[in-house]
Amino acid sequence: MRYGIVVHGGAGGISPPTRKGCRQAAEVGMETLRQGGSSLDVAVAAVRWMEDSGRFNAGTGSVLRIDGTIEMDAVVATSQGLQGTVSAVPEVKNPVLLALEVARSNMRHISGPGGSRFAQEQGLESHPGATRRARQRLGVLKAEIRQALAKGEVPQGWTEEELRRFVGSDGAHPSRCLQAVEMQHDTVGAIALDRNGVVALAASTGGNGLMRSGRTGDVSHRGDGWDIKPEEGVLATGVGEAIIDERGADVVLGLLGLGFTPQQACEQALERFSPQTNVGFIALARDAIGIAANCPMASHSITEG
Repeated sequence: MRYGIVVHGGAGGISPPTRKGCRQAAEVGMETLRQGGSSLDVAVAAVRWMEDSGRFNAGTGSVLRIDGTIEMDAVVATSQGLQGTVSAVPEVKNPVLLALEVARSNMRHISGPGGSRFAQEQGLESHPGATRRARQRLGVLKAEIRQALAKGEVPQGWTEEELRRFVGSDGAHPSRCLQAVEMQHDTVGAIALDRNGVVALAASTGGNGLMRSGRTGDVSHRGDGWDIKPEEGVLATGVGEAIIDERGADVVLGLLGLGFTPQQACEQALERFSPQTNVGFIALARDAIGIAANCPMASHSITEG
């Protein structure tokens, strides 16, 4: 192919809005490509559109953590060596734009409140605050935890005392908000190839609701949530800790190096993960695109040439 783009909307669920959102994000990127834009411009534009849409767990649509805060991770990288990552950054509307500013600076990574201050210095917009769906999602999560605690079940990595501080003891039933849970998705990402043969990728996530402040997943970790070489790029999505344990993106890239097609490499990498652990991959090489997940995952690709 001469040029193209592939995007995903997160492993673990598909809804009509996210299917349409992935298609629209790919079209936004493809139009930029057709007008001669670089693959970096394209990948960032597609992910920024998804962050701003509010349909995904990224940027404006990011979930609230159990303590009611929003902290986001993102990455941008090109096959020419440019890279920038951010993690656990609050108060930024578009973490993908912050990752781009990091890549263009003398840094490679920034995190936490320091990342927010750097974003302000660069004139980036502040986060508008949690969406109605994100607030509903936190309400559902708290209700589900209260129900679990009432049964004597404590999620791994937590103590009952810790969780009680966050969720209280009210036993409200969450059924009125279940639709919001079903429409909650994960990381968003895009990989693009331009007419000059340069590959670029970008990804962004609001993380997971049941996590502590400061926790980061796979998105900002090269070899785990993303990886790139001169002619190919890979993005992972799903349960961050599992992807880190298996070095997900590195596995896909290694298979590409052995002669697997992008589709074969993505599918083969999934065999390392339990079917009960949501994981998905997208990959792009100069001649093909791969998309695979062991669970529902919204995605879309467009190529020309």
